[in-house]
Amino acid sequence: MSASPHPSAGGPSCPASRRGLHRYAVFTAACTWLLLIAGGLVTSTDSGLAVPDWPLSYGLWFPPMVGGILYEHGHRMIAAAVGLLILGLAVWLANAEPRRWVRNLGYAALASVVIQALLGGLTVLWLLPPPVSISHALLGQGVFCLVVCVAWATSAGRMSQGELPLTVPVSGLLRPGAAALAASVAAQLLLGAIIRHTGLGFALHAAGAAVVAALAAGVVHALRGVSIPPSLRRHAWRLAALVALQLGLGIAAWLGGRHVGFRTAHVAVGALVLAQAVVLAARVFRETAVLGGRSLGAFVELTKPRLTSLVLVTTGIGYWLGLRSLEALLELPVVVGATALVAGGANALNQWAEREHDARMRRTASRPLPTGRLTPAAAHRFGWALMVSGVAVLAVRANPLAAAVAAASAASYLLVYTPLKRVSPLCTLAGAVPGALPPVIGWAAARGELGLEAWALFLVMFVWQLPHFLGIAVLYREDYARAGFRMLPLMDGGAAATARQTALYGLLLVPVSLFPAVIGLGDTRYALSALALSVAFLAVAVAASLARTIESARLLFRSSILYLPLLFCVLAAAKGGP
Repeated sequence: MSASPHPSAGGPSCPASRRGLHRYAVFTAACTWLLLIAGGLVTSTDSGLAVPDWPLSYGLWFPPMVGGILYEHGHRMIAAAVGLLILGLAVWLANAEPRRWVRNLGYAALASVVIQALLGGLTVLWLLPPPVSISHALLGQGVFCLVVCVAWATSAGRMSQGELPLTVPVSGLLRPGAAALAASVAAQLLLGAIIRHTGLGFALHAAGAAVVAALAAGVVHALRGVSIPPSLRRHAWRLAALVALQLGLGIAAWLGGRHVGFRTAHVAVGALVLAQAVVLAARVFRETAVLGGRSLGAFVELTKPRLTSLVLVTTGIGYWLGLRSLEALLELPVVVGATALVAGGANALNQWAEREHDARMRRTASRPLPTGRLTPAAAHRFGWALMVSGVAVLAVRANPLAAAVAAASAASYLLVYTPLKRVSPLCTLAGAVPGALPPVIGWAAARGELGLEAWALFLVMFVWQLPHFLGIAVLYREDYARAGFRMLPLMDGGAAATARQTALYGLLLVPVSLFPAVIGLGDTRYALSALALSVAFLAVAVAASLARTIESARLLFRSSILYLPLLFCVLAAAKGGP
């Protein structure tokens, strides 16, 4: 008889332990919301620079709590407490939660709150640079959403449902509507952060509010007459009520000018709207099923959302670094969105081309094409439609150079990397080329030319991908072998070659990460930060090359995911402003 993953008396089989974990998650979510309110007070009262140092305040743990210091240092104290609570939540989940996806939510919340703390420090030390301040605001909302999702996942109702959907037939519009609602709320929070830190984008924010309201009404309407759990319908009505309240607060904040109460309440309720929208979308996708027809979720899966999200971030960083005026910042969503269409279309066509190989691998066998949820013809048309429309938008709204770079990225991914995976381990080098081009697309869209700075960004992305890819190749070597992909760890002497190259590329990343500072794209603060980050990543790469274990490869992979956004955030902050 096999043992339970968590056989202790306090494990998931113990109702008291489940209740305790859920209550702790709810308490942590409430404290995280309080942190967002404290952050809203800091910006609403213009207290962001009331304390010039970090993490201490005027060199003290407890300075006199007067004026702006009360808001800024109070915010830091609450942030420290929330960080400890989230650490405790992640540890509790690791020891008592059998479901990997729930544990991963806790780990993601912990990693995000660490990055959030670093961004908060950079915001103060670098005098409120807009990209860092905006990122700090958005990531705070993301941390809150993650903790709320953990609270939902550990609730008694969720635990009793297990992992099986209820397969309740619902309107074909419900799932895309719920997903679009969550995405539109997130976009609204992005625009709100841009307004708070740059003063730009009010008209777009107002238009977005109307879109959110329409989508919320549409989701509530799609749930009418459907035999779904009453809790799901109540959830949708709660969300609609919060949207209405948020609209009212937005109007009050606009009419009240710089009234602290209305502005802070608008931020706080916005966080609740986002969390409710995200959980509602998750519930709709997990607790219902569309009987007959194609699911929007299957088409979304074709775009490889996690990979596309990296494209969004790096394209946005490239655009910001190339920006010459704050007014052009309003074109950022268009550039990023169009690039996402190109990347998503290329990913869909990649899955179309590799559908037979995906069916042989455990980690890809559940994709839409191997499972038959979509036909190859539908996936082929969908991929081309996304890719062509993305290139066209870039050509019209940005410039032909940005469109050409995006087209070259997609072409190299589909015509070189994809077929080369079945021929040679050199596919890793080939695949790093399209993966390194998104920041170049962003730069080209902002400047209309490719200077040395654009190629410095390309070089950082290119070299970073190599140890990142090698870590993935080690983690999934058995899957790649079943699919017939010729990855380096599968070759004769591949283990030793993989180890050598992992250490070599980790070492090469140190000078490459400093290159932006050499050409003036980054300043001394960036150089010091890049050196510290790259040396730490080098240590992980060397350890992986020496250990040659699955665990060390997993640590390398996770470290690479943490390294890149930190490095690019520091580089973006070094710009300061257009």
